[in-house]
Amino acid sequence: MPVLPSKEFQGKSGNGRWGDVLMQIDAYTGELLDKVDELGIADNTIFIFTSDNGGEMTPDHQGWNGPWSGSYFTGKEGSLRVPFIVRWPGKVPAGNVSNEIVHQFDLYATLANIAGGKVPTDRIIDSKDMTDFFLGKQEESGRDGFVVYVGNDIHGVKWHNYKMLFMEFEGDMGTGKLNVFPMPHFYNLYDDPKEEYPVTGALAGNLWIRWGCGPILVEHKKSLAEESPIKPGTPDPYVPAKKK
Repeated sequence: MPVLPSKEFQGKSGNGRWGDVLMQIDAYTGELLDKVDELGIADNTIFIFTSDNGGEMTPDHQGWNGPWSGSYFTGKEGSLRVPFIVRWPGKVPAGNVSNEIVHQFDLYATLANIAGGKVPTDRIIDSKDMTDFFLGKQEESGRDGFVVYVGNDIHGVKWHNYKMLFMEFEGDMGTGKLNVFPMPHFYNLYDDPKEEYPVTGALAGNLWIRWGCGPILVEHKKSLAEESPIKPGTPDPYVPAKKK
């Protein structure tokens, strides 16, 4: 937000500013890909198309999140699911599609490995190396789920196709409200992809889900306790050491 196309694309789609911006993104992405090919570096270039969150919630600037409910600043699938396309000719199998979970944190360890870098070992890094998964050497990503944050607050946990939510933001930014649930809401995203029918204490039959979500949250909180407060003297690996 705001969704504003450049002048060359204003009105070009015939479907409003949102359609114009889609055309602009498509055209600009094509220009980048064409340039990589023109320079003859495509086989040595990893090209990733993705986003940091789902569509906005502000009227007149909202995006479209497909069949998923929610938007940016919520813990729902419309916020968490984003496009993720990787091109690396001769390395990443072309045309492969997967429903495995990959978190954007995982790009850190993955690209470090591919580029010959090293992930620091003096701190906890919430990143999994997806190299073998991207290269088609294994079918599973190795990530079963993750903790769902909205700002600094933990809203829930995603585990495979299940979700456990503790709270949810409803309404527009500035006028909406945060609903904290008296009991967690559980969702099977295969049966209820729009997260419309939460399973709570009144329908306890499916609450076995917590045994999948719970360990992810416990391990995450354990890591926070180990790293808080920040250990004194911990060097930033990206700041060059001062010469004596």
